[in-house]
Amino acid sequence: MPKKSPRRRKNRRGDDNDSDNERASVSSIGSADYLSESHTIDMGSLNNTLASMEDDLEWDIGEDNEDYHAAHRDHVDKDAAAAAERRRSQKLSSVLATALDFPQEKRSAKREQLLKQWFKALTQYATDPPYETVEQHRDSLLEACCQYVLYRGSASPAEQYAACRVLEAMGMLLASQELYEETSKRLIRTVQSAHRATPVRSAALRAIGMIVLCGAEDDLITESVMELCETIISSSEYRNQPTPEALKAAAFEVWTVLATTIHELYVSGRDDVTTGRGLPLLPHILTCLESADTSESALRLKEAAGQAGVYIHDARLRLGADESEVENTTDAQYKLGSWQHTEYEDIIDEITQRVYELAHESSRHMSKKAKKEQRSVFRDYLNMLQDNEPPMHVVQCRGGTLDLTTWKDVIMLEFTRRCLQGGFQIQLLTNPTLQLMLGANGAALGKNLTYSQLEKRLLWSKTSEAAKTKDLHRSKGRDKRNNIKNDFLTADGEDI
Repeated sequence: MPKKSPRRRKNRRGDDNDSDNERASVSSIGSADYLSESHTIDMGSLNNTLASMEDDLEWDIGEDNEDYHAAHRDHVDKDAAAAAERRRSQKLSSVLATALDFPQEKRSAKREQLLKQWFKALTQYATDPPYETVEQHRDSLLEACCQYVLYRGSASPAEQYAACRVLEAMGMLLASQELYEETSKRLIRTVQSAHRATPVRSAALRAIGMIVLCGAEDDLITESVMELCETIISSSEYRNQPTPEALKAAAFEVWTVLATTIHELYVSGRDDVTTGRGLPLLPHILTCLESADTSESALRLKEAAGQAGVYIHDARLRLGADESEVENTTDAQYKLGSWQHTEYEDIIDEITQRVYELAHESSRHMSKKAKKEQRSVFRDYLNMLQDNEPPMHVVQCRGGTLDLTTWKDVIMLEFTRRCLQGGFQIQLLTNPTLQLMLGANGAALGKNLTYSQLEKRLLWSKTSEAAKTKDLHRSKGRDKRNNIKNDFLTADGEDI
């Protein structure tokens, strides 16, 4: 029998690999285990928490500010800034134009790649409000994400997850009542579908939350989404299947960020007519915090539940004292609310105690990095629950810093940063919706502070006074450490 040529053998092996890939893709469709619960755009970071969200490496959507930075370097005039804006606009148009060819694309990997490119374009290239280019491709994007990905069962879970992220980014740019009506039905069904992958259901829930947060004007819509989150949080099973921890964490995050848009009375207050939506959630928050699981999804759930509990407490403080505790007009105006002499006082004390334990975690079953992040997050929660101390969060920008000193601003920052990720900085400088939410001045934060050559030499060079002082301090420190190290040689008073 003649020997086969290497080329034929190579083709044979390629055909086998292709058939294996096809069998793997067919077997993965509709499987909730195809994507791990820790699946994000960045699969390299397995310890993403509310306190540390890294950029998206797998999707290649790290902050693409090459053109943007070029427009703000030293001695660059306005013409260069306008040219950079035009280049971003051209990139945005060319990328979003591919949405017209999406229905004809049959390869799953190619469709997923297109969705990732759309997400990158929406978060990093869409920097010119009112986003006319995005509005022109709005219908084709919605049709591709809702009709061809989320509606059809042939799409892979990775495609579904990417489509939800695209809708979430669109919620930041084009959020409106109309957008909610066009996407809510499909997204809510995705959240309620127990057969879908957990990351897909979580991403769909966050997409609904972002659209409602930025564009819904009807309070009934906000309440309906909060009721959906409360149902997920309070139910241990759905259609005879346990509710995933990652989905519960997403429900806590969406509920908390939407709670910042309603009055404190409807969050943690109680009267003859109204009971705050957060009060029935306190037992579920305590249950989540008391979990002994140390996995990544359990840690995220604890952080999200703790954040919800902290905001409920913060809303209670801002409500002010009850009429029975007020002695004069000054007390009525300045005295903070409290949980004393209420039926929720004991459970708040238990939550505070559990937060204290998590803030001082020393378990050997966790890595040092995970323990450090957990302690940092729950330390801020503990300061609020014990001492009513507000947070202090600083966002570094090119032209200065943005100081956030309320839990409302911090919660909105973490939710929007998780959505935009690599495009957060440039959106903060150009997106009026995000600036309004965080109380930022984009023109001031984006201003480039430059120094003259003389100032650079005096402040930054190795011969500057600051560098000399730092070198002298380090030299003294080295001498002191050496003296301490050699102290035993002269401890008896005799030199050697």
